[in-house]
Amino acid sequence: MKDQDNTYIAKTFAGLEQVLARELLSMGAGNVETLRRAVSFEGDRRMLYKANIRSRAALSILRPLDAFLFDTKESFYGQMREIDWPGLFSPGKTISVIATAHDSAVFNNTMFLAQLSKDAIVDVFYDTCGGRPDVDTTGAQVRIVVNVQGDSCKVSLDSSGEPLFKRGYRKSGGKAPINEVLAAGLIMLSGWDMKSPFLDPMCGSGTFSIEAAMMSAQMPPGGERKGFGFSHWNDYSEDLMREEQAAARDEQRPLQASIVASDNKGIMLDITRQNVMNAGLLGSIQVQKNDFFAYHPKEATGWLLLNPPYGHRMGKQDVRALYIHIGDALKHRFAGFRAGIISADLDAMKNIGLKPTSRFPVFNGPLRCTFNLYDLFEGKRKEHVVKVRGTKDRKGEGAAKRRTRI
Repeated sequence: MKDQDNTYIAKTFAGLEQVLARELLSMGAGNVETLRRAVSFEGDRRMLYKANIRSRAALSILRPLDAFLFDTKESFYGQMREIDWPGLFSPGKTISVIATAHDSAVFNNTMFLAQLSKDAIVDVFYDTCGGRPDVDTTGAQVRIVVNVQGDSCKVSLDSSGEPLFKRGYRKSGGKAPINEVLAAGLIMLSGWDMKSPFLDPMCGSGTFSIEAAMMSAQMPPGGERKGFGFSHWNDYSEDLMREEQAAARDEQRPLQASIVASDNKGIMLDITRQNVMNAGLLGSIQVQKNDFFAYHPKEATGWLLLNPPYGHRMGKQDVRALYIHIGDALKHRFAGFRAGIISADLDAMKNIGLKPTSRFPVFNGPLRCTFNLYDLFEGKRKEHVVKVRGTKDRKGEGAAKRRTRI
């Protein structure tokens, strides 16, 4: 019997909505729409499992259960009880409630909102099953998401459980490691073709390199994951889960690109090597000790991504000098490359001294950032633009001639 399609909400970082939407479309999701820090889509259970296993740009995937209006705590409690909780999961599961409230005259304390939600759920189980699920605030099997906005409430189940950025390979990181989902999203925004050389010359804990390698080798982020939130739902299918994980693993291929992770700190390289090994990519990523400011790439073309220190980690003059040196290094030693730089220090980014070809507003946790892309070339920008335009014009003329011959 075919599963009925449901609507799901995939959460992501601000700025990554479009890449997540394209990713879900490529998996076969239906009615894909971008929202604020999220993407809605439709699909059956197989689609839900596939999205959790394969998505690189999603933080979590929610299954909406109900939406209702309320004007008192009593009416909220009553409508939470209207949801068929025993039909969703058994009383033997552990639960947690993740609650948020904005502009609410009823709830000015999210802890109370979570408690009242939990009370309603537990009371339903008591009345219908004679037992109740226990609460686990750290490792719950079933996570219930309650969002209150004014006098309206949306209730969802978190199908992912542990956030999807927890790929399992990063046991340790540097002082400010970039989130795995953000790293993957920036690589996708950069337009990397998964075949050209990829450089991670300030690698830190190696997240850019590992995410790039997983993309190039088509390794599913959740291919080896033991369980998801949906694994604890009543309608969970172990066979379907195994089918989807096996199908994703079967699509893996040898690495298609040369990937180099480098740093000038030996301790960070040790962390990177450990993370590379944890990801099952030992021997696929070159881990080297290099000083970016003295680095001369062997490749003539390729991609490089940087997550340099932001101003709050350094003094104002120090960070200004750093970004000037980054711009000089890119200009003089990486001609032929495309460079991507993420930073929360918008003033410091001006000191790069290069004109970005694209700018993307993104968030790194709570920090508002920009992700700038630079096409690097030798000589003056005006000469480069004329050369590029001339090449495009010649290609256009050739295409016109071919059409004429036909």
